[in-house]
Amino acid sequence: MGAKKERIFGLDVMRAIAIMMVLISHALYIFQGYKNYLTDFLHIMGVQGVEVFFVLSGFLIGGIILRLIDTTDFNFKDLKYFWIRRWFRT
Repeated sequence: MGAKKERIFGLDVMRAIAIMMVLISHALYIFQGYKNYLTDFLHIMGVQGVEVFFVLSGFLIGGIILRLIDTTDFNFKDLKYFWIRRWFRT
């Protein structure tokens, strides 16, 4: 686990886009009382942003677990430690 972490620029861009989609969708609070295509679009955009963010998180966490399992000295204690760290981080 001491290996240098290489970030994938495209995934960081997708994460930023997903976060912006959710933040922009929170503009619905400004337009309360209005019901039009813009509010529908903002609502859908926020939902899709959350879904993209969760898919990216699952992909990245899955990659971390696969790298952990791929190490020669893998044991379930390391996996348990990983999940405990993720739990507290959340």
